[in-house]
Amino acid sequence: MKKLKYFPLVILSSSITFSIAAIASDNVLSQLSFKVQQNKTLELMENPQNTVQQEEDKQLAASQLIQAQQRIQQEVGNNQLLLSKVIAQVYLENQFIPLWKDKTAEKIFLKEYAVFAESGISKKSATALKQILSMSSGLARDILLTDSFLDYLYYTKNVSKFANEWLYDLGSYRVKAPSNDDVNHWISMIKAGYAAQFVADLVPRNHIYQETVNKMLEVLSSGTHSSVSAQSLALNAQRLRLIPSFSNGIFVNIPSYQLYYFRDGKLALKSRVIVGRADRRTPVMYSKLSNIVVNPPWNVPTSIKNKDLVPKMRRDPSYAEKHSYEIFDSKGNKVNPYNIDWKVYDNPKKNFPYRIRQKAGDDSALGHYKFNMPSSDAIYLHDTPNHGLFNRNMRALSSGCVRVAKSDELAMMLLKEAGWSEQHKNKVVQSKKTTSVRIKSDNPVYLYYVTAWVENGQIHTLPDIYKLDKKVSNASLDWAKLRTLI
Repeated sequence: MKKLKYFPLVILSSSITFSIAAIASDNVLSQLSFKVQQNKTLELMENPQNTVQQEEDKQLAASQLIQAQQRIQQEVGNNQLLLSKVIAQVYLENQFIPLWKDKTAEKIFLKEYAVFAESGISKKSATALKQILSMSSGLARDILLTDSFLDYLYYTKNVSKFANEWLYDLGSYRVKAPSNDDVNHWISMIKAGYAAQFVADLVPRNHIYQETVNKMLEVLSSGTHSSVSAQSLALNAQRLRLIPSFSNGIFVNIPSYQLYYFRDGKLALKSRVIVGRADRRTPVMYSKLSNIVVNPPWNVPTSIKNKDLVPKMRRDPSYAEKHSYEIFDSKGNKVNPYNIDWKVYDNPKKNFPYRIRQKAGDDSALGHYKFNMPSSDAIYLHDTPNHGLFNRNMRALSSGCVRVAKSDELAMMLLKEAGWSEQHKNKVVQSKKTTSVRIKSDNPVYLYYVTAWVENGQIHTLPDIYKLDKKVSNASLDWAKLRTLI
């Protein structure tokens, strides 16, 4: 939709200033002279019938929408709609013509919506699906299908944005209407004969997602015994939506404590990792590696500074020097820790007004390498001087960032693209000089949290280290009937 442009118009004879919306299209109006623009705007102002007609049109549209809502309610009877007003508008604009004539599109949608309902993310989706299954045909069924589909369309278009809430805080999802652009695109695809293609494009191509979904349906419809519940498979399938494929990039499944680096469809590196502990969780996120910092200093985050370092320095100011920490005031001036009145900062909830940085070196908390990627939570991958921790089975130990056991190998793979040799890398590391190198190749990073999935026919499960797999009431759907439809 083109944005309306506004042109200031001053009528000197009446000394009144107006701001009038130019309603002509950008590519025409913008090419006219200011005088012509002014004349056209005056014509609109001098014709009161335009304003009257617009008001009449608004009233007529509102009346038609009310009538459409009444008809919709008559059609669906006692069934409850999720998006009644939007549904009325859709069917009004399409003369109440059925939108689900393509049975392939319906089949694909019902399968995906059933998985969504079973996951427990939305309680209302299960009720909506039951209503659809209770009807065999007719306009009412078509309306119910559209109502549920718009719910599903909104969900699929926004799940990556709200993943940390919807997928890991069950019950936080709220039904909303998709954007007008998304709805109009769907309608246009139906009219063009591509309804099935539109719905199919909403389904993740990720093969692990598809295997997990198929196993879930098998368990539910046939009563097949499984080592994991269907709901758990359904929920984790939704979490797998965040990953388009496992062919290129860095993948860290948080509860597995493992990193997988794929390049051109092949596994280039597998490494143990350390992730955030329960009270400082590593977030689910997507980003891309931007640069590597060799010999990185560590700018201590506020939470770690207040909760961890300040209490230690308050007890022993020499702790700063022993561990290569530097303290700076707001102007960037270095502050001697012995000149700070540490008694004032006896409450970890009170912010310490100085910045703390750890110098680069063998004992730096970030080790020899930091792999930067844009993140609102300041999350990144990095090395660590404490490699003995990688031998532990339970490795939820960090303050949120991901420590990589084979960081040296990962760094070398990426530095080679910048023309670095092994010898040059070692020389820079030994110099302890901080050096930043831009990453040239495309390296997406996926930090995700999946505790149950199916791959190559085998079910895999992991401990729920952050206690995010909340149990919800069973959807109680007629899976035998659903199976015949999908």
